[in-house]
Amino acid sequence: MKTPDLSGIPSKPGCYLIKDREGKILYIGKAINLRSRVLSYFRESANHAPRLALMVSLAEKVDFTVTKNEVEALILENILIKKEKPRFNILLRDDKTYPYLKVTTNEKYPRIFIVRRVVKDGAEYFGPYISAKSVRAVLRLIHKIFPVRQSRDSLDNAALRRPCLNYQMKRCLAPCAGKVTPEEYKQMIASVIALIKGRDRDVVETLKREMVEMSNREEFEKAALLRDQLQAIERLQEKQKIDAASESIDEDYIATAVGEGGGVVRIMMVRGGKLKGDQNFTFRKVDDAAELTGAFMEQFYSASFSVPGSIFVNVEPADSEVIARWLSGMKKGKVEIVQPQRGRKKELLKMAVENAKLKLATFSSSEESLKETLGEIQRLTGMVGWPAIMECVDISNTSGISAVGSLVTFFNGEPDKKAYKRYSISTPGPDDYAMMAEVVERRFRRLKDEGGKFPDILVIDGGPGQLNIASETAKKYNPDQIVIGIAKGKERENEETDKFYLAGRSEPLPIPPTSPARFMLQRLRDESHRFAVNYHRKKRSAEAFKSGVDEVKGFGPKRKKLLIKEFGSLKAARGASVNEIARALSVSEKLAAEILENL
Repeated sequence: MKTPDLSGIPSKPGCYLIKDREGKILYIGKAINLRSRVLSYFRESANHAPRLALMVSLAEKVDFTVTKNEVEALILENILIKKEKPRFNILLRDDKTYPYLKVTTNEKYPRIFIVRRVVKDGAEYFGPYISAKSVRAVLRLIHKIFPVRQSRDSLDNAALRRPCLNYQMKRCLAPCAGKVTPEEYKQMIASVIALIKGRDRDVVETLKREMVEMSNREEFEKAALLRDQLQAIERLQEKQKIDAASESIDEDYIATAVGEGGGVVRIMMVRGGKLKGDQNFTFRKVDDAAELTGAFMEQFYSASFSVPGSIFVNVEPADSEVIARWLSGMKKGKVEIVQPQRGRKKELLKMAVENAKLKLATFSSSEESLKETLGEIQRLTGMVGWPAIMECVDISNTSGISAVGSLVTFFNGEPDKKAYKRYSISTPGPDDYAMMAEVVERRFRRLKDEGGKFPDILVIDGGPGQLNIASETAKKYNPDQIVIGIAKGKERENEETDKFYLAGRSEPLPIPPTSPARFMLQRLRDESHRFAVNYHRKKRSAEAFKSGVDEVKGFGPKRKKLLIKEFGSLKAARGASVNEIARALSVSEKLAAEILENL
C-alpha cells in the first residue's frame, strides 16, 4: 500500500478528502485536528473495520480545507458529502425525495396534495415528512375529518357544474357546484392548516364554537358534520399522545443497530407531546454504530426537518458535542443529545431500539440471501474469487440505424448506477457481432489504459455467436476474463427457457428455473437491455428531426426555431423566397440561399 503524502496537512479544524489514484473521492471527513485525524488512518498499528481498511488500501492522495472551527467543518463536510456522494461515506437518501403537503392557498378554493418539490408559487408547504407513507396517512386523515375537495383542477373563474359522488357521501362541500362560499371554505382550510401545524386544541375550540352557532341557527346538518370532525380529532389526539403531561414536548428518539455489513437507524419524532412520525433507515457497508448515528443526524437534520430541544440516543454519535452545537445554532436554542437512563424516555427509546433490531434482522437475512446467490454464481462459473463486479453489455439498433450500446454494472449483486455507460456505435450496417466487439473493445481498452479493475464477470445479451466475439475481444486485455452469454430459448417471451453459456463451453450451464443465480443474471441482462433501448429511442428520435439544413454553418437551433415560428414548419419554409428567409432570420441573402437550398 502506497501511503499518500501527508506532510502539508495542518493541525487545524477542517475537512479532508481522501482520493484514489484517478482522483475520485473515496471518503470525506471532518476533524478538530486535521493532521491527527488523517494520520490515524495510515498508521501501521491502525486496526480498521473492513470498509475503512479497503478505503485506506485504495487511497493515494489527501486534499483538505481548513475552517474557522469544528462546526464550520461539519457544515462543509455535509455539503461536500451531498454533492460528491463518496463511495465509503455513510449516505442518507437525498433530501429532495422527502415529501411535503401542499395547500394551494393562492386559489379561490384551495386543494391539498403531496409534492416532492417546494416552489415559490404562493401556496403553503408543510413538511418535509420522513416517509411517503406518513404523509399519505396525514392526507387520508385530513380527508376523513374535513370535506376538502379532492379534484386537481383549478376552480378559479370556472363555470358551475354538477357535484360529484364525494358531495353525496358528505366528503366534499362541492365548491365546483357553488354549494359553499369561498369564505366558508377557507375557514375550513384554516382549521386544516392548524391541524397540520399541530394546533389541535385551537381547531377543537373553533369547531366547538361553530357547532354551537350552527345548532342555535338550527342548521343541524352542518352541526352534525362539525360534531363528527370533533370526534375524529379527539380520537386522533388519544392515539398520538405520548403521555398526559407532555403536551409541550418536542423530542426525537434515534435508535441505531449495526450488524454484519449493514445498519439500521430508527427515528421517532415527538412534537407537542404527540408521535408525529417514525421511520427506519437502512444502510449498507456500515461497521461502526457511533459513526452511523453521527452521519445520520448530520444529514437528516440538514434536510429541513425541525430540530427538537432533546434528542435521545442509544449510541452516542461520533463528535457528539460538535453536532449538538451545530443543531443548537440551527434551532437558535439549546439542543441536548442524551442517553436516557430511566423513566418514560428510556422506555420509548427501548421500543425504538427493538424495532431497529427487528428491521436489521430482516435486512441481514436479505444480505445473507444475496451472499448465497453470488456464491452460487461463483460455483457455476468456477471462479476463484468473489463476483463483486458484474457487468453486462447489450446492443440496440433498428436495422443498423441509430446503433447504441449499454454497459450496466452490479456491485455485490446490486445496481451501481454511477458506473453505467452508454456507447454511440460507429460500426456501419446491421452487424450485431461487430457492434458487440466495438463496445467490449472500447470498454476493456479504457480499463487497461486507465488501470481500472476488470469485471469479475462480463455478461452478454446474446447467444454463442455474440458470446464468442465478446470473449475474444475481452481476453485481448484480460486473458482470465469470465464471460457469460444469455440466449433466448424456444419460447422467446418465456424467461424460463433462457440458456446460459460460459465462454469456452459448448453446453449451457445447468441452472435450474428457480435458481436465485438465474434471476440475478437475468435481472442484470434486463437492466442492460432497458438502458440500451432507452438510449436508442432517444438517439433515433433526435436523428429523425435532423435534415441537411442542420449542417449549414450559421444555422443553429435558435434560427431553426425562428424559421418554424415564421413559416409554421420547415416544409412550409421551402416555398419561401430567399428574401423572405433572409428577413425572417435577419441573415445575409447568401446564407439565406444556402439555407433554402438545404431545406
